Amino acid sequence: MKLTKVMDKRGQKAFIRFRKELYKRNPVYVDNNLFMLKEVFARKTSFTENKQISVINVEKDETVVCQGIIVYAKDLKDYIQLCFFESLPEQHEAVRLLVEEAIRVGKKYGCKKLVIGLNGHVNYGLGFLNSHFDTINSFSAAANPEYYNAYFKELGCEEIHLNSYRMNTLDERIHKYDPLIRKLNKNYTFRTFDKKEFKKYAQIYTDLNNRSFNNHRYYYTRREKEDIEMLKELFLFMKPDSLIFAFDGDTPVGFIMWYPDFNELVKPGDYFGAKHYIKNKLFGSRIRKIKVMEYGVLPEYRKTGLPLGLLNKVFEIVKRRGFTSVESSWILEENRDSNSFCEAMCDQLYKRYVVYEKEIC
Repeated sequence: MKLTKVMDKRGQKAFIRFRKELYKRNPVYVDNNLFMLKEVFARKTSFTENKQISVINVEKDETVVCQGIIVYAKDLKDYIQLCFFESLPEQHEAVRLLVEEAIRVGKKYGCKKLVIGLNGHVNYGLGFLNSHFDTINSFSAAANPEYYNAYFKELGCEEIHLNSYRMNTLDERIHKYDPLIRKLNKNYTFRTFDKKEFKKYAQIYTDLNNRSFNNHRYYYTRREKEDIEMLKELFLFMKPDSLIFAFDGDTPVGFIMWYPDFNELVKPGDYFGAKHYIKNKLFGSRIRKIKVMEYGVLPEYRKTGLPLGLLNKVFEIVKRRGFTSVESSWILEENRDSNSFCEAMCDQLYKRYVVYEKEIC
C-alpha cells in the first residue's frame, strides 16, 4: 500500500475517476463537489491561492482505494485540513496512512490540530453526514456512507457535531410573530442582491460574512475575489432575490442566502455540473424544496430579532413561487442561538453531521 501525491493530469484523472465510480455505485447521493475539484485541478479558482495543497491517492496493488486533499491555509494557521475525503469500505490501513500524512504535513507548518471534514473554508463545506444515510442529500450538503465515520472514530478523533433542520410545510406559522415583523419592517429596509452592481453587493456580502462570523469555529477572513467567484457561479442558477440584505439606514447589518434545492434536478449517483444549467432553465419550476444556506447578522444587531425579519422576506418570496418545504444548512451544535431559532421555527431536527479533530503532538 502506498501514498501517491497527484502531480500531473494523469493523477488528477485517477482521482476524479475514483470519485465518480464511488458515487455511481450509490443509489442515493449526488456529488456536489466534483465541479469545484475540477476547477481546483485546472487552477481556475482562488481556492488555490494562499494555501498549500497536496492531493493524495492511496493505492493498493496499483488501484486507488482512498483519497483526500491536504490543505494548509495560513489564515487558519492552527489547523491542517484533510478535505474531500473518499474511500472504499474496509480500508482502515489506507485511511490511517492518509491521516498520518496529513499530520506530518501539519507538523511541517506548526499546526496544533488536524481537522477532517472542512473543505478549505466553511463556505465550501463542513462535516460528514452522521444520520439519514439512505436519504438523498440536498444541494451543497455532505453525503457519505456510514463507514467513513467509523474510520475516524477508531483513530480516536474528537467529534464536533452539527445539526440541520426541516420545515415540512410552508404554512402560516411565521405570522404569530407579526407584531415583531412589523416593527422590523419599520426599522430596517430589506434589499435583494443587485446584479447590475455586482461588485458592490458582493463586497457587502464579504464584509458581513467577515464581521458576523469572525468568532465562528473554523471561519477565517474571506477575500472579495473569492466571494465574487462563488457568487457568479451560484447566480448561474439562483435568482437575485436568493440573497437578501438588511439595512439600518444606509448601513448593511445582516443577510440571508437561500436557493432552490437544485439536487432535485440531478439523478442520485450523478454529479452536479454545467449540464444542469439547462435543466434548471427548463425544469427549475418543478423544484419544491428550498435550502436556507446561511444567515449572518452583525453582533450588535442580534438581539433585535433581525434573523426573523430576514426569514420572513424569504418566505414572502418562496410562497409566491410554489415551494412547499425548507431545509437548513448545517449549524454547529455549539451555536445555541441559531439552534434555538431553528427549533422554534422548524418541524424537526433533521440531518446530523460531524467534523473530526485530532491533536498533533
